[in-house]
Amino acid sequence: MIFRRREEPVVPSPPGGWEGLDARVVVLCHPHWRGVRAAAHSFRVPVIETEDAGPAAAELAARLVEAGGEVLVVHGFPPGSGRLLEQASAQGLATRLVLHSSPTQHGAEAGEARVAEQALLLARAGTVGRLGFVKEGVAEGFAALGFDVSYVPNRIPELPEFEPRVLGSGLDVGVFGASFWRKNLVPQVVAAGMLGAARIHVMEIPDVQYLGDLPLVAHGEQRWEEFVRLQGSVDLNLYATLSECQPTTPAESYLAGVPCLLSRTSALFRDQPELWELTTVGEHDNPRAIAAAAERLLASRAEAVTAAQAALAAWDEMAAARWDEFVGD
Repeated sequence: MIFRRREEPVVPSPPGGWEGLDARVVVLCHPHWRGVRAAAHSFRVPVIETEDAGPAAAELAARLVEAGGEVLVVHGFPPGSGRLLEQASAQGLATRLVLHSSPTQHGAEAGEARVAEQALLLARAGTVGRLGFVKEGVAEGFAALGFDVSYVPNRIPELPEFEPRVLGSGLDVGVFGASFWRKNLVPQVVAAGMLGAARIHVMEIPDVQYLGDLPLVAHGEQRWEEFVRLQGSVDLNLYATLSECQPTTPAESYLAGVPCLLSRTSALFRDQPELWELTTVGEHDNPRAIAAAAERLLASRAEAVTAAQAALAAWDEMAAARWDEFVGD
């Protein structure tokens, strides 16, 4: 018989380690869920990243208490989150949970529905002190079903300084959604071809043979800093997706000085009708409609970027206030 030494679970730590951690609120997220990770970091508090919060849940909660933490906020419900939230609550931490999904996803993806159901049960049991959704309108929907849910929009990320890449002459269009149903990649790639793009930049080339003659450039998955630089190097980004909560990619694009066409599936820019009309497309599964809206946006590029940056600054103030209320006593 071979006896294997049991490995102790690794306790994830905040940036800079546990020594000197001086923060009332600490956030936990998954390191590879790109949108959720960017959102978690946008709140300017220490972020612990882990692929599985379960194995070291008890020790992690104890470390947070010892370091003077008072509130643990889990973003996106990575594996083991339920166990961690139970341990955190039992050890006296105030617990918060923020989900980056919507009923559209719950109806289409069984895994997302199970996460939402588990989160609601944890909230009803008191294990989760407050449950928030990033998607505007979801809180009212759950209230009608008898659940107490908060609206917790993401703050606007802070971009690092970068030098734009030189991509060549002609029009460069970024279509950086992942290749799965919600990101609506193929209609947008076709629309970019209708714009006469010299290069269409994507994360990965869709497995659709009829796109073969388009000037597609695949960049793969990149570190966030490099991705931001790439977004800021093209002439236009397209993000006309089928379902969103609050997309970070368009905000990053505008902060980098590049216009980005959105679908009308989130609250971003909705409170400013002229900007909303200029930066969004309603018929987001129609390549012709996407291309026409993209041409309008390109024609007013400077105006759109200036207005969008001002709108994002106002949004960030609103989101910061909602966050303070969510993590408060």
